[in-house]
Amino acid sequence: MPIFGGLISLFSRFAGSSPRKNCLDRLPNDILLDGIMSYLDVVDIIRLRQTSKLYYELTHHGALWKRLLRTADIPLPPLPPTSRHTPKHMTGLEAERIMCRAYSLNRNWSSTRPRCLHKWSFLAYHRVLEMALLPGGRYLVASVGDLHGQRYSLVVYAIDTFGRSRPIAKTDTKTKAYSIRAKYVTLKGQKSVAIAYLRREYYHKRDRRRAERGELLNVSKYSTYYPLDPDIGFRYECVAIHARLSSLEMLTDMSYNKGPEEFMEAASQLLPPFENLVCVVAGPEHPLMCPDIEEMFDSAYLAVVKCPGDVVFKRLDGGPSATLTCHPVVTHADSRHTIKAMRLLPQENSVFVVREIDTPRTPEQRCPIYAFETYTAIPAGPEKTSVANDADACMLAHDIGTLAQVYVADPNTPPRNDDSIAGVLRNSKSRAEPPLPPPICVYGHRVGDEGFVVVRFFAERHVLQFPPTPPSAGSIIQTPPRPPRTEIVYRYPLAFNDIFEKESHVNEHNRIIPGVIRPLLYYHDWDDITDAPSVLEVRPFIDRGMLRPLYVEDRVAVPERGMRRLASFEPPWPWQHKRAAALGWDETIGRLVIAEPDTDKLHVYEFAHAPRQGRDGRRLPLPLKEIPDPDFLPHVVNEAQMDMM
Repeated sequence: MPIFGGLISLFSRFAGSSPRKNCLDRLPNDILLDGIMSYLDVVDIIRLRQTSKLYYELTHHGALWKRLLRTADIPLPPLPPTSRHTPKHMTGLEAERIMCRAYSLNRNWSSTRPRCLHKWSFLAYHRVLEMALLPGGRYLVASVGDLHGQRYSLVVYAIDTFGRSRPIAKTDTKTKAYSIRAKYVTLKGQKSVAIAYLRREYYHKRDRRRAERGELLNVSKYSTYYPLDPDIGFRYECVAIHARLSSLEMLTDMSYNKGPEEFMEAASQLLPPFENLVCVVAGPEHPLMCPDIEEMFDSAYLAVVKCPGDVVFKRLDGGPSATLTCHPVVTHADSRHTIKAMRLLPQENSVFVVREIDTPRTPEQRCPIYAFETYTAIPAGPEKTSVANDADACMLAHDIGTLAQVYVADPNTPPRNDDSIAGVLRNSKSRAEPPLPPPICVYGHRVGDEGFVVVRFFAERHVLQFPPTPPSAGSIIQTPPRPPRTEIVYRYPLAFNDIFEKESHVNEHNRIIPGVIRPLLYYHDWDDITDAPSVLEVRPFIDRGMLRPLYVEDRVAVPERGMRRLASFEPPWPWQHKRAAALGWDETIGRLVIAEPDTDKLHVYEFAHAPRQGRDGRRLPLPLKEIPDPDFLPHVVNEAQMDMM
């Protein structure tokens, strides 16, 4: 019947009762797709789709969206760095999703009041305590516990495949994992998701036994947001593990028609996804905080702050650690210095830290001083090393208030070996210069005079000149000297910066979800000091200049001058009055995930349009049948590969 209907439709197209001689409809499909539609952008194609059945069908064709993907002139969301995410191996639906998200998110965030475009939810099968979204929307890493608070694990969810979401990998963590950091890296020759997290337990064995008997509070029940001053000491661990992308991709693309037993049987034929890497341990006097993962010194590194003033570096493929001790600022050497936040800068093999200097209070200085500094990172060698250094660059802020929480936004540095379409496009462009790096964005929650502070540091352009290559010894032919070779790099001298401050309502406290381009703030009642406050409002901090490409002005990579403001989302607000035990935000695709306490459901809010999918992985609404379905489900290939294993 569909074939018969398609033949009638094609016949009426060319030999209908009222044939239109000068109509595009009479052109062959390949000319429409490869010729005329090559001049259209995403918005034009979506509008064309609404004009007729013919164009509705043609604009669903995979070749059209894959061509747009190859010629994209806007920043694309990051993707897992494997060849699975190239036009050759992607479906038309996946290519359309990437392009639509990139365009619609930019349009939505450029409006006066951005709005939530779609909301949905899925079962996590666990109580989610904390989470981190890998950029691009494919995976979510969550710290979970059972409903009784006795077992704690780390779970990877596939949340952007076939219209449904599910857990695909799990590993135990003994106690609650927090401060989760996840990043795509190449490790031991394999593309992987490297995950770092903190956990703590009672320092003394007798206290751990008392907790097992119920005489002490479960260590995982203590807050990880508010500072603690317990009578009993903690033992801190920073653990790094990795999950092989090859295993995660196979599990993700596996058919949803499989039942739990079939899924587990197929998964058991794959290599175990998780592997333990390294661990950093500290006692109660030196709490660990701010883990970070980046690729530096031609290797994947873990860095973690060891309070009050050390940064520990460790290669993820093993070996001894290297410790950097930050010297006090000379002008305030007698005051206590405490690191509040840290971020690795892989492009210059350095580390950026924010330190609080607890100076004596005077009428002129009523709050701490904050030092924003960069230090040269210490590469881990064959032996354990410790180095104490002064800062390479330093900027002091005297009057930004008292900051209870400080965050440095993740710049989403692309992985070193990126075989996805994003990496292919990045490497295929003939560049005389490297891409302009984003600013370092620091966010602080100010208490007392309630509000938030944003401090940005911009990169400076440097031209490195190398000496010319000397002529070969004994050469008879005299060749003209070659011009000196130059290389353009960008560094953060911290001299080029700006500060933005905003007060909050007297009866509300804010919490910050950092981002380089699209940060969020959410508000709750001032007297709600629980770890799962009721959300009153979520607001975007919008800088219109950051929504456009950076440019170089006086050797500094800066955004266009645009209005910066704390905006409001267009109502209705579906997240209002939900208790937020954990929040995850992916600014690259505009996805907010909220976990409520004492439930196993995750709520997802989308700020970018994307094609919707049904339970069978097919797009909704379904394309017509005049042209063969352009969506080729990847799980068909992966199951065949599994049968061959």
